[in-house]
Amino acid sequence: MTDSPAPHSALVDAAHALINGVPRLARLMRRDLRRHSAGLFTEPQFRVMAYLYREGAQCLSDLAEYQGVSLPTMSKLIQGLSARELVDRRRDPEDRRRVMLDLTGAGREAYEALLAHTQAHIVEWIRPLSRGQVEDVVRVFDLLVRRFDEVDLEAQYE
Repeated sequence: MTDSPAPHSALVDAAHALINGVPRLARLMRRDLRRHSAGLFTEPQFRVMAYLYREGAQCLSDLAEYQGVSLPTMSKLIQGLSARELVDRRRDPEDRRRVMLDLTGAGREAYEALLAHTQAHIVEWIRPLSRGQVEDVVRVFDLLVRRFDEVDLEAQYE
């Protein structure tokens, strides 16, 4: 059995729900991160650490593109993490001109501690939901992430 396509009005309602809901969740998580990290990490630093944790070593330009910032801005952010020995710089073995950035052991530990804290808080925030609602949240977010991973922005703007 296949579902019929959603009507345009339902798609617009879904778009509005995402436009309104995602920034609110992001703000709550940012405030929680600031309070918990007590100035140890900024949100951009946390996002870069999360990206390196998930994706592994990256070059500076890839990190800048991911964050949507200039190379000098990303360079300064990485300098701060590197000075604290949370990010390591090394030459790309395939292209010696490129410098690859990755989390150090201490960087992984720091990120995992922040991740565990954030995860524990989110668990508390959603605890009042029923089992079915929690399953719906997981199902819908997984569906959205898969769908958004398929979006080709370049093709949309040709």
